[in-house]
Order: sequence, then C-alpha cells, then structure tokens
Amino acid sequence: MLDIWRGLWILIAGVSLSACSAFGSFGGETFILEGGLPADFSLKAQAEYDVANECNGSWQIKTFQTNFESTPQQYRFKIPVNYRSGLCEMQLAKVKLTINGRYGEKEWQQTYDNGGLVIVDKLPEGAPTFGVDGVIAKSAMCTWWFQESKLYLEISKLLNCRGAGAYLVRDELPGRRVMLSFLVNAEEEPSHNDTWVKFPTGWKPCLPKPGWQSCQRPPVFKTFKMNGRECTVYPNCTD
Repeated sequence: MLDIWRGLWILIAGVSLSACSAFGSFGGETFILEGGLPADFSLKAQAEYDVANECNGSWQIKTFQTNFESTPQQYRFKIPVNYRSGLCEMQLAKVKLTINGRYGEKEWQQTYDNGGLVIVDKLPEGAPTFGVDGVIAKSAMCTWWFQESKLYLEISKLLNCRGAGAYLVRDELPGRRVMLSFLVNAEEEPSHNDTWVKFPTGWKPCLPKPGWQSCQRPPVFKTFKMNGRECTVYPNCTD
C-alpha cells in the first residue's frame, strides 16, 4: 500500500513539474521602446494584450508614461511581449501612443496627438526592419497648428505628429529595441488652409467669406487676441 501511495505522489509531482515547465516557457520576454522628447512634451504608451490560450480571461493593458519636463528628455519603456496572468498566456496585440504637448502655463494650453506600434505577422512592403544590432530607429515630426479659439477667444493650438509609430513583427520583438524620437517643426502652420495669409513678418488672419471659413478675395485682415494682447500678426503679435 505504501508503495502505491509513493508511486501516486511521484506521478503527481511529475505532472506538476511538467505543468510548471510548460508555463515557464511562455512569458517574461520584453522589448525596449525608447527615444527623445522635446521640452514640454510627454509620452504615454498603452500596451494591449490578448489571451493566447484557452482560459477564463480577457484582454489586458499595461501603461508606461513620462511627465512633462521643461527641458528635452529621454524616455525608456521596457514592454513585455508576452507574460502569464494566472492560467492565461497574454501576448502583445498593439501599443497605443499618446503624444502630449503644452504651449503655455494654462491648463487648456496643452493638447495631444496619437501614434502607435502595430503588431503584425508580416511587415508591409517598405516598412523598416531591425538592423543587425537589433534596433529600429526612426523619428516623428510634430508640428503645431495654430488657430483662433472660439472657446477662449485667444490663440489655441493643435498638435500633428507625422511618423509616430512603426510596424513590428511579434516574433522578432523579444530582446530588440525600437528607438522612436520626437522632433518639433520650427515652423508652425494654421490649422485650416486659407484662413491666414503669410507675410515676411508672420501670419495674418483674414475675415471669411459669408458662410465659409476661407478668406475673402481680396483678403480683409482682422486682429486677434494672444496672451491678453490685441495682435495683428502671429507669432510676433505686431508687425
């Protein structure tokens, strides 16, 4: 009888060790997302995970973010490619990026644009690949779009960041680095075409056509408010 029980315990222990070994083979793999941010910018990355096996679970999110800094900063996020949550095997589905920028001290003087890392099985044609050093490096160019804010009756801005993302193959990610840096365009632009006219001294807003937002022909210029001042040209306020 004792030999029977000893055999059962050995069998159970063997099954448990096999299960642990199988669980340990999934999870713990990561990649690095890093790069530079301009002054008065911050970044939030939301990594979304799907369930990769049959278990009683649902998709999950892991969030990584920086704070605003008054000087340029470097960010570095170590993002899991897969991990175990209880009996569920979680695998990376996508990474949403929120690029935040502020252009003043008031709470309403900040805005954002979106980007993202798209996880695919096969790269689209022309998409950058990891180099021999295991790195993908690229830059996103962010441009401020200015406009007259009807809500605050001053100049407000929108943020447009081009190239703020990449396509990545999940199986190639473990141990790799994605370097995504953000730059600011020195030239700001109007948020809508044909609403401001550019001069050597800057941009002047014009009155719209009746029922339209585009400029009258010939343009008729107007003043606008900026930081409590009455201005005729942006960004210098006066000619």
